Amino acid sequence: MGLRRPRRAGLAWAVCWRPQVLGAGLGLLGCLVSHHGYTQPSTSPSGELLVFAAASLTESFTELGQRLESLHPGVHVLYNFGSSAALRTQLEQGARADVFVSADLEQMERARRQGVVQGEAAVVAHNRLVVIVPRHNPRHVQRWQDLATPGLKLVLAAASVPVGQYSRQALRLAQGEYGADFMTQVLRNLASEEDNVKQVVAKVRLGEADAGMVYRSDVTAKVQPDVLTLPIPDAYNPLAAYPLALTADVRNRPAAEAWVALLLSPAGQAILKAHGFIPVRD
Repeated sequence: MGLRRPRRAGLAWAVCWRPQVLGAGLGLLGCLVSHHGYTQPSTSPSGELLVFAAASLTESFTELGQRLESLHPGVHVLYNFGSSAALRTQLEQGARADVFVSADLEQMERARRQGVVQGEAAVVAHNRLVVIVPRHNPRHVQRWQDLATPGLKLVLAAASVPVGQYSRQALRLAQGEYGADFMTQVLRNLASEEDNVKQVVAKVRLGEADAGMVYRSDVTAKVQPDVLTLPIPDAYNPLAAYPLALTADVRNRPAAEAWVALLLSPAGQAILKAHGFIPVRD
């Protein structure tokens, strides 16, 4: 989506991009940001910036884009939000973007192996899963282990996308406490598998499912009136990682670097935190 245009500001950059094996930490992107956050650059970026990002980042990245455009009136930010696997496939098939942000390390690593991203990826945020049920909760789901109740209509993201993988990992990890057949019992209730996490949220909000597993950040202010949220213990709750890299075909590197700088700055990390993500920097 395109947003408004912004005012002059930015950041001085160190040259530190080079092909590396994917890292789970800030990696070399971290050296692009000063220790004091978002500071003045020698020139102001301009032009169109195209970001491919996981669907769960929709609200936070939209706000981030608006913030960047307010700082740089010459920049126009466009987003393509979707499942990380679908976005990676689009890049491999020739779609153009400047930045790719996945909801897991696997999709970023695949993108690196296919040569559609460059440099070392940086994890820019984390997330956790929650269970959501319709506000009226017709099946009286009280705890996340109630997902094994026979006849419950469960909706998950497909196993091929990150949130679907994390959901199944949580079920697998819980088998030590709830029994070796816990995951099997829960998956017997699987009524549908969705392409991305926003579709899971939509089905539960509409009452088309009795429960679903989504990211904590997807229970937005708009969603909260329609659902109840049930926690998943951290012991069984995978810590989702969001790696970022510039694409191999980046065309607006100055704007991309300014956007990354803002994302990793205290202001950018505060935006992520406000939307339910776990920031990687204070």
